[in-house]
Amino acid sequence: MLLHGNDRACLASGFYTYDAFIAAASSFPAFATTGDQATHKREIAAFLAQTAHETTGGRGWAALDGPYAWGYCYNKELN
Repeated sequence: MLLHGNDRACLASGFYTYDAFIAAASSFPAFATTGDQATHKREIAAFLAQTAHETTGGRGWAALDGPYAWGYCYNKELN
């Protein structure tokens, strides 16, 4: 799911795991539990899109697959 999540070029390589996501989500019992199954999926997709955007190299970063394919490469603010 995370195209470059374990790439050594990513400073947070190995930090974001499926198990960590499930553990974090369980801390928020209302996350992806309101509405029908399609709504659940949209909420999870929106969460992953936003967090991938916030943890990537961002605009102007020269990446072969595009800058946002490198989401989840950082786990702390750079500036």
